[in-house]
Amino acid sequence: MSKKAADALDKNKTRDPDFINAEVAMKRAAQKAREKAKRAGSGVAVFKDGKIVEEHPTNS
Repeated sequence: MSKKAADALDKNKTRDPDFINAEVAMKRAAQKAREKAKRAGSGVAVFKDGKIVEEHPTNS
């Protein structure tokens, strides 16, 4: 592999700063949505096992 090709691969492996904490932020937003749904007594639409289903709050 040439130096140029190796540099190109390294550049592609660099993480985009905009996405570094995206998963954490999405999990935090999902938790807040579940809390709001629980207070409102409604469910939240989620993608589970290849289907969109309504998840209902638990009494915990």
